[in-house]
Amino acid sequence: MRRTKIVATLGPACDNLDVMTQLLQAGVDVVRVNLSHGEWDLHQKRIRLARSAAQQLGKEIGVMLDTQGPEVRLGPLQKTLHLEIDDTFYIGREGNESDRILTVTWPGLFGMLQTGQTLWIDDGRLVVEVRSVTNDLITLAAKNRGDVDSQKKVSLPGYGWPLDPLTQKDRDAIVRGLTEEGIDFVALSFVRTAEDIFAVRRFLEEQQISTFLMAKIENPLGMDHLDEILQVSDGVMVARGDLGVELPEEEVPELQKTIIRQANLMGRPVVTATQMLESMVDQERPTRAEATDVANAIWDGTDAVMLSAETAVGKHPVESVAMMAKIAERADAHPEYAHRIKFTTDRIADAVSRASAEIAAELHARAILTVTESGYTARMVSRCKPSVPVVAISPHQTTLRQLTLYWGVEGLAMNSAIHTTDMVRQAIEVAREAMVVEEGDLVVVTAGVPHGTPGTTNLVRVEMITDPVLEGQGLGVNVGSVTGTVVVINSQSVLPDSPFVAVVDGYDQSWLPILDQASAIVASNAGWTSDIAVYALSRKIPAVVGVQDATQKLKSGQIVTVDPVRGVIYLGKTQV
Repeated sequence: MRRTKIVATLGPACDNLDVMTQLLQAGVDVVRVNLSHGEWDLHQKRIRLARSAAQQLGKEIGVMLDTQGPEVRLGPLQKTLHLEIDDTFYIGREGNESDRILTVTWPGLFGMLQTGQTLWIDDGRLVVEVRSVTNDLITLAAKNRGDVDSQKKVSLPGYGWPLDPLTQKDRDAIVRGLTEEGIDFVALSFVRTAEDIFAVRRFLEEQQISTFLMAKIENPLGMDHLDEILQVSDGVMVARGDLGVELPEEEVPELQKTIIRQANLMGRPVVTATQMLESMVDQERPTRAEATDVANAIWDGTDAVMLSAETAVGKHPVESVAMMAKIAERADAHPEYAHRIKFTTDRIADAVSRASAEIAAELHARAILTVTESGYTARMVSRCKPSVPVVAISPHQTTLRQLTLYWGVEGLAMNSAIHTTDMVRQAIEVAREAMVVEEGDLVVVTAGVPHGTPGTTNLVRVEMITDPVLEGQGLGVNVGSVTGTVVVINSQSVLPDSPFVAVVDGYDQSWLPILDQASAIVASNAGWTSDIAVYALSRKIPAVVGVQDATQKLKSGQIVTVDPVRGVIYLGKTQV
């Protein structure tokens, strides 16, 4: 079972319903639109197309809006400019454009660049040297063969452009995305310090809207302030493309591990992104190195892996997702390779979440059912990387969509429940209807009481997904459950070779040789002082007494499980 989530970037390659549907079927959990490419109206159409496909499939997906952020890009070009080494071209002011004179989105470049500096264009695919700078013209010379095209990003490695964390385009798209499309995540590009996050939160508060803010770490300042950024953000992305532009490529692997480890410690979901299956933009299969890269990111502790050009403009978008899902499922099946974070906490909610994961592992439970309002319970259980699926059950669609990013979490909708007993019962019913669990499964239920108060996880219950057929008074103390074949005791009783449960109505000394061999006794006689109860207690045979119509409701040959502590009898073999 795949536990790692998949984020796929939308683009021209998936601009029809059939392809979009196939992407979701192949395993996409979250779709991403990138404001660095294209206008909002086009992204909006793609979001609606993805939601339409998800609705037809009956699948809940998250939608991520990735901002352009404080970046500098080249202006429009009529045609691609091909450059050889030492070929020159220019950056000029608006109104002076030509085949070799380009504009940029930030005129502050003219006052910042100096002769001799090195710029990277298009994530370093083209490296150029600044030959001269005047008030109106910057002369650049190519240091390698490459192409210059419209809207390509301009980077100055080691430096961050002193820009607002949101462009006006970002602000307009965020407001429309939240109010018109209900987007679930906003990924903030080029986050430098915690102040960038605060600036965006202030903007959201002014608009009286809110959302999940994911900080993209892709520059030296972001790494220097990683801990404080994690403190104030909701999640983090290892944006390896720009990270490898702004910092030496050889440092990226250790930076990836650092970001993931710190995010895991703080309970923040982390997405690993950029060039994960890059060769599949053109080829039908990835390289072995790419497959290894994806698996190692998962074993590092990432919650999700992301596809960019592979699904946005690649020739094989569906195959890319299917391959990513196969690699992730295989990696998830080998937890022995994964790096598990051990964390301490003095918060009740965190301790209870961790305990639920430990109980589930110890009892070999089928799943952990987390009843949650805000998603906090499911997030904290996910943080523990439990050995069983985490089923988040919530009455809020927004909560369920935001949980699509968390490792191992599957969301299910439920009606709001008021009382604890009703809440647990309804959660189990929802899980059974969705066929996540079935008859005979053991589940761990965790939630907050009183229900409806976010962040109050304080309840853990172990429940059996089955209904008892009979109940009485249990006589077992510190005794485990007993499973066996029913033998209704009478003069014609035939004993099986396997363990059996003796079912009696009354008490007859002639039965004693048979009862002595029983693994458990179920009796219609009531009370601790009844003859059968005294006999069972004296022989230390687990028993349930006072079971009305036991000999009529149970038939010889049936398999039952007796819980002599709670006084409950189940049909079939059941873990109690």
